[in-house]
Amino acid sequence: MDTYSLIALGAIILSLFSLVLLSKLFRNLIRKQIDDQMKDMIPIKAIRERIGIRIKLRK
Repeated sequence: MDTYSLIALGAIILSLFSLVLLSKLFRNLIRKQIDDQMKDMIPIKAIRERIGIRIKLRK
């Protein structure tokens, strides 16, 4: 492999890694927002966690 193909491969790997990290961050932000909104309606955390299990993101 020459230098340019190694640089391109490295750039592709770094971009895929950053996309994975951004998707995890996005999922965590959505779950936190849902939990914060449910906190106003359901003050007991154990009940919120049981209801929160049913809320799933599409994969």
